[in-house]
Amino acid sequence: MAKRYVRKKKEKGIRVGQWVLLAAVAVLIVALVIAFSPDGEEEASAAENSLWDGSWYADDLGRIRRDRPLVKGMKAYWKKTGTRPYLTILEGIDPEELDAFVQDQYEALFDSGDHLLVVYDEWGEGVYYLSARRGAESALTEANVSRLLGCIEKAYADPDNDSYAEAFGEGFAQAARELPDKAGGSGVGLLLALSFLLAALGVTLILFLRKNARIADA
Repeated sequence: MAKRYVRKKKEKGIRVGQWVLLAAVAVLIVALVIAFSPDGEEEASAAENSLWDGSWYADDLGRIRRDRPLVKGMKAYWKKTGTRPYLTILEGIDPEELDAFVQDQYEALFDSGDHLLVVYDEWGEGVYYLSARRGAESALTEANVSRLLGCIEKAYADPDNDSYAEAFGEGFAQAARELPDKAGGSGVGLLLALSFLLAALGVTLILFLRKNARIADA
C-alpha cells in the first residue's frame, strides 16, 4: 500500500519580528502624540523662560479664591491657540501708564517666548481697565487679542458668573471657541497623516514578511 505524505500546515500568526515591528510603530506614534501635546509645549516654554514660574495668574487683590474654572478656561484658550495666557489682577495703575506697565511686566515675567499677558486693573466698583500684550513669537494677531478682551468683558458683566474665576475662565473659554486654530494646530492633522502612513507601512511589511514565510515553507 502506497504511503501518502501530507505536509502539515503551519499555524498562521504574527512572528516575533512582526511583533517588534508593530511595537516600533506604536512607540513612534506615542512619541508623536507626546510631542504635539500641550504638556510637551508647557515644558518647552518653562525651559525657555527661566523668569516665569509656571503659574497661570498673579492676584494681588485676592479675588481668585477657587481657581479651577479660571485655569480650565485658560487651558482651553492655550490648547486652541498655542499661546499660553497669564492673568494679572491688581489695582491703582495710572491708565496713561498701563501700556508701559504691561510691556515691562511681560518682559519681567517671560523675557521672550509665546505667551499672552492679560492685566486687569481694578479702580473701584464697576471701573476697571483691561490690557494685554502678546509675545513677539506669538501666532496671535491684535484682532485675536482684542476679541479675547471682548469675551472677558462680556463674561465679566454676565451675572451668571458670580466669581472672578468663573468670569475670567468663561472669557478665555469663549475666546477659545471663537478663535481659529493655532498656527501650529495643523500639527494634529500632520500627526494623523503620519499615523495612517506608519500603520499602512506596518501592514505592508507584515504582509510582505508573511508572504516570504509562506514561500520559504513551500
